Amino acid sequence: MTQLVADELILLEERRGDGNPVYRSSVALPGGLPDIFARLRHWADMHPDRVLLSEPWQGGRRSVSYAEALSRARVLRQQLAEHHGLRKGDCLAALAPAGVDALLLKLACLAGGFVHAALPPFPFRNGAHGEGTKPFLDAAKPSLIVTPENHPAIAGMGAVSTTDLMATLPDEDAGETEDADALPDDWAAIFFTSGSTGTPKGVPITRGMISSNQGAIAAMWPFLAQEPPVLVDWLPWHHVFGGLDNIFKMIWNGGTLHVDAAPSTASMEATVRLLEEVSPTMHIAVPLGLRLLLDQLENDRCGTEAFTRKLRAIFFAGAGIDADLWRRLAAFSDAHGAFQILSGYGATEAASTICLSPAPLEQPGELGHPLPGHLIALVDADGRSELRVSGPNIAPCYLIGERRVDLPMDEYGFYRTGDAAVLRNRSDEVPVFAFDGRLAEDFKLSSGIKVRAGPLRAGLLAHCAPLVDDIVIGGENRDRLVALVFVSGAGKSEENLLGVLAARFGSWNAANAGGSTAIARFKLAGVPADRSRGELSEKGQIVQSRYLRNHPEIFEALQAGEGQAPRGA
Repeated sequence: MTQLVADELILLEERRGDGNPVYRSSVALPGGLPDIFARLRHWADMHPDRVLLSEPWQGGRRSVSYAEALSRARVLRQQLAEHHGLRKGDCLAALAPAGVDALLLKLACLAGGFVHAALPPFPFRNGAHGEGTKPFLDAAKPSLIVTPENHPAIAGMGAVSTTDLMATLPDEDAGETEDADALPDDWAAIFFTSGSTGTPKGVPITRGMISSNQGAIAAMWPFLAQEPPVLVDWLPWHHVFGGLDNIFKMIWNGGTLHVDAAPSTASMEATVRLLEEVSPTMHIAVPLGLRLLLDQLENDRCGTEAFTRKLRAIFFAGAGIDADLWRRLAAFSDAHGAFQILSGYGATEAASTICLSPAPLEQPGELGHPLPGHLIALVDADGRSELRVSGPNIAPCYLIGERRVDLPMDEYGFYRTGDAAVLRNRSDEVPVFAFDGRLAEDFKLSSGIKVRAGPLRAGLLAHCAPLVDDIVIGGENRDRLVALVFVSGAGKSEENLLGVLAARFGSWNAANAGGSTAIARFKLAGVPADRSRGELSEKGQIVQSRYLRNHPEIFEALQAGEGQAPRGA
């Protein structure tokens, strides 16, 4: 059996000059880490025929091996240089969805030293000319835009389609060619923050950030390096989770990524058949995908056995899972398990990862330990502790408009994440960081009392499980709190849902009677959150600050007496 986590994994504590605690892992970050493109060359030499990536294609699947990916990326690099004038440091902006062509674009940029900017698809849905696209193009300043065939951005922008680009590639390889010199500080990619708290910001990712991230993950979780990982993944490639961390995790460790359709009720049967076919060693998911997968597998014994045959771990972002889904996932693990449940925490500004589980998860909300080679500080922020991080994963700047802007750093050089965390001991006495909400979601009532919106939402969701998927809480500068409730599948099947929820909110208020916790009125959301307006994250969770900003009339009406009062209120 392969080893899940590193031996002697201990959280070490020291103090900064300001007296705040600083923590690091006892596991060291390996020295002399190779570049990510060197890892591709290594696996292409060692296992040339191993599949690097497969994708849905014309009713079946197509794939590319390590040797093919290396050869075709070099040919594409040469094509981009000779026919499109790209030189080292130039930016190629891509709208290509996850798949073989998108992978080759990423690798060609690495081979030539070009900067690959992953553009979010929705702002560009009508083309590249428009106010919504301007922040992305101003930040990336691309020399070339590559899009899917017939995309509106092609017209008038000098963009080229992936179909045309790949069709012009010669069949023969690039021959004896030298890849561009790669230095750790060279930019490899630009990813954009979600913009949930303001204008989307470009985040340059250096090649050194990629190496330190993947080297640290492999050092902390040795099972990734002890056998080639196999992953079925649907996460979009314009975010660092899917488009940087997951695909480069495969390349770093010689693994295989099978691109899947985004999870939906209609797609899950095909997903399970793919899982049966390829037998993943790791499953990386967000709560939306986990819920749909469990819906399918809990009634599919053969599918479950095939899915778990080689599975070593299910990984999810630890802060975002509700109590009912956690119960189901834990029961699934207990019933079918040689695999473990792991979690982590990260940010675009940290090349995806900041913390990982030091042991199988005991409960949701665990963020884990800092990556090897990184420091975490807990610093007081108006009564809570902000998690701040320092280390080689941190991006050099933001790209906003046409300017480079410093990240929010404190006087000790720690990146201020804006997230609150606490350090708590598990039942096995292993200390872990635990999520304590987004500081930016906090607000004050008219009385001046502060509302900790993140912990309050988490508590209400647990109290109302499994009837509720999410809750948005309003009340800033008002006398009382109100809530908009997004009902789950279980809630929709409840005959007297309003009555049951009124009782749940009533019992919550009885135990949490303070002005910063009690809910005065609530109503059910009539329509789902709108991803196109920034109300829904890629993890399928509602962005509270954006939803409140987009729908002030709903919460004004609740304050005026619309909706339902909790029973007993």
